[in-house]
Amino acid sequence: MEAVGLVPTAEWRIAAPKGTSGEFSGASRTRARVLAITDRCWSCRSKIRGVVGVLIEASAGEGFVPFTEVAETLARSADPRMLAARGIGPLRHRDSPGIPGGYMSNGCPQCDALIGRILLDDLLDEHLRNGGTYGQLDTGLALELRPSPDGVAWRRRA
Repeated sequence: MEAVGLVPTAEWRIAAPKGTSGEFSGASRTRARVLAITDRCWSCRSKIRGVVGVLIEASAGEGFVPFTEVAETLARSADPRMLAARGIGPLRHRDSPGIPGGYMSNGCPQCDALIGRILLDDLLDEHLRNGGTYGQLDTGLALELRPSPDGVAWRRRA
């Protein structure tokens, strides 16, 4: 029986923290919580919440995985209605003048304008520098993660 509110995802690379190197290794089924930061849309000035990553819960502790590493899986598996209910716009590939070919990104829930990755990374860094925690960015959306067969390790943000 699956837990209520969990979104199943397909084949994530996941692991437990080890040592002080900031890497995750090994593989076990685990849960993750989607983290988002609040700002205003540059285009329509609506309040937005941009996904900055996920906080994984593993037997050896918690660790942050940035949006860039989980964007495609989130876009494929997260229910857009669940995201919208939390003020999060569509997650999809968008063109960007600064990055040839574009990239997976957040969008404004009102006008679907690109919410830039650099802006969100800067807002996250500022939040953490000012004493904020990852837990304060928890959207309440939990994902169930499964190990990937390729065994590639995640990098954890310190």
